[in-house]
Parts: sequence; C-alpha cells; structure tokens
Amino acid sequence: MISDADRAVLGESYRNTRMGREAINVIISKVEDDELALDLNRQACKFVQLEEKIQKEFQKAEEKAPEASFMNRTRLWSGIQMNTLLNASTEHLADMMIQGNTKGITDLMKVVKANKGVQKEYYEMAQELMDFEEKNIEKLKAYLR
Repeated sequence: MISDADRAVLGESYRNTRMGREAINVIISKVEDDELALDLNRQACKFVQLEEKIQKEFQKAEEKAPEASFMNRTRLWSGIQMNTLLNASTEHLADMMIQGNTKGITDLMKVVKANKGVQKEYYEMAQELMDFEEKNIEKLKAYLR
C-alpha cells in the first residue's frame, strides 16, 4: 500500500512520461531535420524506459497506473496539428518540444513540492525525470535560431 503522496508523485511522473512519448509520436511525422528526428527518437526511448520503470512501481504496490483520458490524448494531438498547420519548421517544432518539457517539469515540481512525505525512491524517480527533461531542453535549444 502506498501513501497518497507516493501515489500523487508516481502518478504525475507517469502522466509526464506518457505525455512526452505521445507528443513525440505525433510530432515526429512532421520533422524533416534528420538530427532533430534522431534526438526526438532518443528522447522517446528514454521516456518509454522511465514510463516502464514507474509502471513497475505501481505493479509492485498492486496499484493501477493512471489511464490517459481520451480527451487529453485528443487535446494533445489536435493542439500539435493546429500549432504546426502554418509552421512546421525545425525551429518551431523544437520550440514546441521545449515548451512541453518545461510544462512537464513545472507540473511535476508542483506535485513533488506539495507531497513532501513521498518515499525517497519515488522522489528520486521524479527528479530523474525532471533532470532528463532539462537535458532535453538544452539539446533542443540548438535548433533555435
């Protein structure tokens, strides 16, 4: 049995990894720059690894990982479609991914700070995810002009 703090941090970490992976899956078809495509594929692989790691923690605790709502997936897909309708340049796609990573860090940081009693192991997983997203942002800055 895990505490509410543990559930909140694990759940937000899980949503964050899934959202990152799904965003890359949608955006990758619009990428024409081979270097950006390679970087995004690497990021997607790491998101999958982190997602699976968090999922195992839910299984160990005999809890169910939070489901992605149809509305959230639809909102993500349609937001990316609208945002790239007139501009699918490498710079714009990188900027969109920077914004997504920044939002992921911010949302997760809020949950971590609101749940100070979280297990050290779950806190470290959340920190690993935030560090990964920080590195993503630094890599993606190279595509901005």
